Amino acid sequence: MKRAAFMAAIPLMLSCVRASGPRDSGSVLSEGADPSRDRYLTETFLDDKSSGYTLEAGVGSELDLSGNAERKDAWVRIGTRSIRGACRVRGTGDSFREACHLAVVPTGRVRIDLGDLIPDLGIGLISSGRRFTYPFSTRHPLYRPKGIRGWTGFYGSFIRGGSIHAAAGPVRVTFLSGRPASHGSHGVEYSGGGDISGIRFEAESGAIIGGRTAMDSGSRSGERIAGLDFTFSSSGRRYMLETARSSSGNISATWGMTIDGKDLDCGIIGWSVPAGSDGFLASFPGLSTASGRSRSGASIVLKGKLPRRMHMSVWGELRRSSDGRDRELDRALRFEAGIKWKRSAARCAWSSRVKESEDLVPFPPGEEIETDITHGLVLSFSCRPSALLALVIELKRPGGERGEGLMCSSRASLALRSLHSRLSISAASYSSQSGNPRFSLYEPSGGGKYPWKALYGSGKRVALGIDTEISVIKASLFFLWTQEGTAEAALRLSSASDSALRTPSLHECQGLSGS
Repeated sequence: MKRAAFMAAIPLMLSCVRASGPRDSGSVLSEGADPSRDRYLTETFLDDKSSGYTLEAGVGSELDLSGNAERKDAWVRIGTRSIRGACRVRGTGDSFREACHLAVVPTGRVRIDLGDLIPDLGIGLISSGRRFTYPFSTRHPLYRPKGIRGWTGFYGSFIRGGSIHAAAGPVRVTFLSGRPASHGSHGVEYSGGGDISGIRFEAESGAIIGGRTAMDSGSRSGERIAGLDFTFSSSGRRYMLETARSSSGNISATWGMTIDGKDLDCGIIGWSVPAGSDGFLASFPGLSTASGRSRSGASIVLKGKLPRRMHMSVWGELRRSSDGRDRELDRALRFEAGIKWKRSAARCAWSSRVKESEDLVPFPPGEEIETDITHGLVLSFSCRPSALLALVIELKRPGGERGEGLMCSSRASLALRSLHSRLSISAASYSSQSGNPRFSLYEPSGGGKYPWKALYGSGKRVALGIDTEISVIKASLFFLWTQEGTAEAALRLSSASDSALRTPSLHECQGLSGS
């Protein structure tokens, strides 16, 4: 009890110091419509782009009911005009995982990356930097690649090694070498397929960007894979094409188009990939989780603005896969409509997914992807009565092979200016009407912890958190109680020094930002 009371008192004592309050108070309460993007932002917070000089160090701990630490975290981040790096260590039980990367710009046209990397090249057939876009996201299906990216997450695959990127006018070249790895239950686990090495040439001329990439042991089956890609942009339209060939002769292709209109945005993408011939880190729809099968498919996104502040979006996807004997046809569909007022918004969303239609959510180690036939209805209302208070109320009704049920959840965020803190409270009640349905709950749960929960059956839960920022010190404390009698707590402390002097960041160096 003394230990718990001491930990609970730390943020409250810190909040009594004179400070300006949390700087991101306006964006705390998200509706959580894109769980993969939310997971990316919480798990890779050290990868945020920032300018000027930065030095940050922090620790975190998750406690069980008896006060024992179930998970421990420590991290450090440093940034100067030409150097930017980050390192994280996480301990769970007897296992430890580390993630680190360092980027150096010795001259204005050369960049060196070391540590954990994810190449983000072309459209993603050979190597892709984790789109982190849920299939129903407005950013799906196309976006511009980012080049070589550092990686500080503890899930998914990455390359541990180094790269050199150089630019000369409109021409850019990248060299990459390392070992494919992932974070398993016993720490970093390396792939048995050998090392990966590659080279990429890229050139830009007006609205056209073209590139050629080759990687040794780059395919999922360990073959050499090479490809061509180009992007053409004109008058709000963008066309993208990539084709790749493995050393065994298999040819893959993906193509797409986006239209950014005044009242209607549209995105279309198609792909055809033989079994095992896509790149090790490729994350196109249906590529990463079904690499042993030949796959083809297409998806489309339509998002329109209607009169009276209304909006509507439709997303659909059709996939075919085969292992040489059995063929499967998969479908997924989502429809969403909403309306926005000055201080509030309401939305209604319906989605359906058939078996084997993979979610593109990056799952942490040890969790399996849901492959049941599912459908669901979501109603939500959010409002901000004042600059200090924000509210969200959601009603969800999932259904499918697992069962059907009903969930009601609410979240509130209150800025405590006198204490220079922010208080967040969330509550949820869910019940199963048949079977053992799966509920997806967005529950803010402390800084740096993934806020999406997967709940089953029936239950109730209440969560409370407080965030404080005192000059260069940040503190976060979180508590959770459930109907089953379990309780959790999480504590995070960090100290960061950001220079007010605006200097060009590492990502802004001319010629080094990728295509």
